[in-house]
Amino acid sequence: MWAEDDRVVEEPPAPQAQGEQQHLIDLGTNFDANLFEQQGNGWVLRGNANIVMPQGQLILNGRRMILPGGIAVTEEQPPESPTFSRARVLGEKRLERIAASCDLTDAQRRKLRLAMESDIRRFAAVVDATRAKYAGVRVNLNDQEGQKKWHQFQQDVQECRQFLRRLFDSGSLFAAALPATLDDDQVAGIDAEIKARRSFRWRTMVVSTLSKMDDMLGLTQAQHDLIAEALLRNEPALRLDELSPEQENAHLQLNLVYMVLSGVDQGRLQKATSERQWRTLALLMNQGKSMRSWIEQQGILDSGEDAAAPRDGRPRPVRP
Repeated sequence: MWAEDDRVVEEPPAPQAQGEQQHLIDLGTNFDANLFEQQGNGWVLRGNANIVMPQGQLILNGRRMILPGGIAVTEEQPPESPTFSRARVLGEKRLERIAASCDLTDAQRRKLRLAMESDIRRFAAVVDATRAKYAGVRVNLNDQEGQKKWHQFQQDVQECRQFLRRLFDSGSLFAAALPATLDDDQVAGIDAEIKARRSFRWRTMVVSTLSKMDDMLGLTQAQHDLIAEALLRNEPALRLDELSPEQENAHLQLNLVYMVLSGVDQGRLQKATSERQWRTLALLMNQGKSMRSWIEQQGILDSGEDAAAPRDGRPRPVRP
């Protein structure tokens, strides 16, 4: 005899069920990891969180579970958007770097924090609205529609990354408040410290790249000095804060140096090198030049600096 509520369920073998889910990605649960933990063109996909399966099965952080009664309970969301806490951490790091270059009074700290908080609220409004678009959105990367949504997800996250990178740069309330809050000695202290850090970082890249170029080209001391001098004279606006592993990548730094070299006086370089050396050198420079867009996307260059002087005529400090 069969009871009314008795039923036979033919469960697919575990490997088959697992295979059906392995390409299903929850974009909402992957949003913050890709925004805050990845930079440049780096992407991460984490477990099929909160994917409900038939017969009350649940995939939770990659673990397959059977729930009584077939009821899946989703995880509670934190009361405050994680955007605020993540951005505040970056803001405090920025503030501490400023304080390391010049002594800040309590009143100055309060004023700068208020400006930062305003920028963070503006940033959070944009990020939270973008994140909401992907809440509960699960895509299969094996089908065309899933690929389309994944590419749109990447574009939206990339825009938020750019916003995060420029959060306290030119155009922000913090950037406007900084020169108005600091005195002349504090501005000079920040300028000197940032310029020294930037020059040291660039010189390190140049020395490393020239060592590799010397292996390829067999440079004479005069040729080595000529190229080094040209590169150091054309120091780019390197970003110094919140550097990710991608920004410390040797391949990225190598091509950045090639890109900068492609912008110096080519006639002088060609005249100083042999025909064989010039052919190789031209290839390296063209490689760097062609990768400019990719290099800029990695966030290694500080594109947010504003060279214009503020209204009071005081020099604007280099962005810390």
